[in-house]
Amino acid sequence: MNLKRLEHLVAVAEEGSLAAAARRVHLSQPALTRSIQALEEEAGAVLFDRGARGVTLTTVGRMVTERARRILFESGCLARDLALVRQHEIGSVQIGLGAFPAAILLPELLSQLHRQWPKLRITTEVSHPAALLDALHAEQVDFVVVEHSTVPTAAELEVTRLPAGPGGVYARVGHPLAAGPVSLATLRESALVSVVFPPETHERLRKLLRCKPGEELPFQVESNDFRALTHLVRHADALLLAPARAVREELVEAGRLVALDIPELPEITMQFAIVRLAQRTLSPAAERAVAVIEAVART
Repeated sequence: MNLKRLEHLVAVAEEGSLAAAARRVHLSQPALTRSIQALEEEAGAVLFDRGARGVTLTTVGRMVTERARRILFESGCLARDLALVRQHEIGSVQIGLGAFPAAILLPELLSQLHRQWPKLRITTEVSHPAALLDALHAEQVDFVVVEHSTVPTAAELEVTRLPAGPGGVYARVGHPLAAGPVSLATLRESALVSVVFPPETHERLRKLLRCKPGEELPFQVESNDFRALTHLVRHADALLLAPARAVREELVEAGRLVALDIPELPEITMQFAIVRLAQRTLSPAAERAVAVIEAVART
């Protein structure tokens, strides 16, 4: 049913006369009469008894008016909530991130979103890229941020690359290998730790470290809890393979980690991407989260 006609119905019921109701809804009395008649035709029943002293609701009219009030109330609430969502005052966003993107982007992302829109509900999932892409296809998350090399070429995915950055191998201050150049052979014999890599990344790393056929990568610990990895490396003789930005605080600000000098190791470049479903319109909250991620990635 037409919401305006329901509004006219409620106005007539509450004012008790067509003339007063017409003034309330800013219509002429003939226009209001036509609106009520159209509603009665649509309902297939008389809603008002007309008399010399005004109009009175019929039994059907009382039932329709009661329902109309609830409909108009819910319509008003919906309009208000949509306006608030557009203003980012309420709403929600679900974001999936790989372990490295989460270590680099998530703290500042959460800080900015919560500071600017404290009522926004934010859910994040840090996981393996394959699991995150499955969640994206199932529309359990609005978008994901993962290593670009792990994203398949698919028409249903819209991919936005973020600026690439260097990676390296890091150790605690005072580590036996921190003092001088490290050979790839020595690196392969050391205890490496990092996030859980997909098979294609493992193969790329095997080539970078010049592993022999059948030789496994020397990862002793793999975990998507990046904070736990940095804690481990600070307190043990393990070596951390990671993007430089992910350890910037530990490396530069706190001085707890150092980058190893490995002359034989080719330059390691890591690039992440924002991935969303091409045919799915992002909510205003998700759009803002994407904008914040892009800004943080450029800093």
